[in-house]
Formats: sequence, C-alpha cells, structure tokens
Amino acid sequence: MASLDRVKVLVLGDSGVGKSSLVHLLCQNQVLGNPSWTVGCSVDVRVHDYKEGTPVEKTYYIELWDVGGSVGSASSVKSTRAVFYNSINGIILVHDLTNKKSSQNLYRWSSEALNKDLVPTGVLVTNGIAQIHGT
Repeated sequence: MASLDRVKVLVLGDSGVGKSSLVHLLCQNQVLGNPSWTVGCSVDVRVHDYKEGTPVEKTYYIELWDVGGSVGSASSVKSTRAVFYNSINGIILVHDLTNKKSSQNLYRWSSEALNKDLVPTGVLVTNGIAQIHGT
C-alpha cells in the first residue's frame, strides 16, 4: 500500500457563499441538504489516489478546512482565524456569483491567510508612543 501524505487545504470566503456545501460535496459525494453556519472551523477529509495504477502513484489524505466566513475587520477575529492558517498546502477561494461583494472580498481572504504572521492593521501604543502598523 502506498504511503499516506497529509495535505491541508483552506476553504475561504464570505459567510453564506457555499463553502460548507462545497466541502461536503467534495468529501461525501453528495449535496448537503441543510447547511448551517460554520463557527470557527470545520474539517472534513478525503483520501485521494494520485495517478492510480502508475509508478508514481501516491495516496493523499486531504484535509479541507472550512473556515467560518465572518469578515469582521476586528483584529481579534483575524487573530482567532490565524490559528487555522498554519502549515497549509493550498487555498480554495469561494464566492457567490450573485454577490459582487463576496467576489471583491476574495483578495482580503487570501491576503489574511497568506500574511498570517503580520501584525493586524491598527495602532499600537507602547510607553505613550503610538506606532501605526500596516497589513
């Protein structure tokens, strides 16, 4: 049997765009009948055989991390989500074709995940001296 390698993929996008439904469809091969709001993060898995039956065959254990879609700009919301952004191998960005704002927010989602180590936008006051931090 081929060895199993873990692959972690984030599924990001605004609330209500269908991330949970997409993950369920990919992992369970069925439509999610009654989706609910994702609070925090939900993880589903799928085993995938890459190039099955060839000499380079490899089996992957794919984890799809469905991250809750709150787009709150508060640094506490972003820093809470940042714990899910460690050691990722890929990102799936999801948006609603009937909601232009959800498409426009995709840059913010990808930027947040890829720049998780940067200090959130804001003002830090230390010893009475204000310092402005960028994204």
